[in-house]
Order: sequence, then C-alpha cells, then structure tokens
Amino acid sequence: EQVIAYGKRLVESGLVQGTWGNISVRLDLDHMLVTPSGLDYQGLVPEDIVKVNIRTLKYESTRKPTTEKKLHQAILLARPECGAVIHTHSVNCSIYAAAGAEIPITGIELIKRFGGNVRCAAHALPGMSKLNQVALKALEGRNACLLQNHGVICCGSSLADTYELCELLEQAASIIAEDEA
Repeated sequence: EQVIAYGKRLVESGLVQGTWGNISVRLDLDHMLVTPSGLDYQGLVPEDIVKVNIRTLKYESTRKPTTEKKLHQAILLARPECGAVIHTHSVNCSIYAAAGAEIPITGIELIKRFGGNVRCAAHALPGMSKLNQVALKALEGRNACLLQNHGVICCGSSLADTYELCELLEQAASIIAEDEA
C-alpha cells in the first residue's frame, strides 16, 4: 500500500508521467517489492506490486516487475543501507540528464542528504547491465544520480526518505534552471 501511495504521489507531483518511473522497496535480505511494468500508478492495487528475489530476480506473480528490476537489484545489493530506490523522469532533472551534466548541490543540509553534487551516469540502454555499472559508479558516495538521456535515480533509508530526495532534487534543478533563464 505504501508503494502505491508513493507511486500516486510521484504522478501528482509531476515527478513521473503516465507509467514511466518505478519504485522498489527492500522487503528483507532476499526480497524487494517493485512496481509492475506498464501499469498506471493511479489504478494499482496491492496485488499488482511484485515481490522479487533480489539475488535471482525470480518472482511469482501474474504481473511482470518493472523492466528496470536489474537496476533496482544492483543498487539494493551494492547499498545494504538503502531501503528504497525510486527512478523518475522529472522535467528539470531530465534536462540535466539529457545534457549529461551534474546538478550542483548547495547548502550544508542538502549536501549531507545527497552526498555532494548529483553526477550524471554515462549513457546506457535501459535494462542492460551497462546501465547498472554506470549508475553504481555515479552513485558512489551519493544518494542520487542522473542517468544520461534516461532520468533520475534516488536511493535512501526508507521510501519516505527516498521520495523526499526525489522532490528536493527536482526543486534544486528547477531553481538552477530559473536562475539560468
């Protein structure tokens, strides 16, 4: 129910459009809950959320998990302190991702939350292992990264923490874009 609630919040806040973007939450040492592939967040019910084995990516569901399940797997395995991962296509962050540029982070509190400037991972096709590699590299010491030509990844201790990072990053990108306009 929390995954669905945050999925709806992503849509309502403009951080995702339609069925784009995805969420994963660490359930236990071996499992994650992920959003299904191709379904609108507004119509999701708890049975649509897919329980996936973090190590094998096997699942038992009539729904297919997000096509980005390998990316969520890679992050959750590499970052045991993370309890959730959210992938968005927010407008202002996507501008930076399209440009292959990092988002400067200022202010002590934001620097603590993000770990420094939010880097842009090199371009890689969605669903491919190269995307996992470049994302993990860009996430080193950080709680967010841009995926060149693809969007944003945020990871945090909880779903609430991770969602807040998504909002804060889009706000930072928006403020910079307004200042440069």
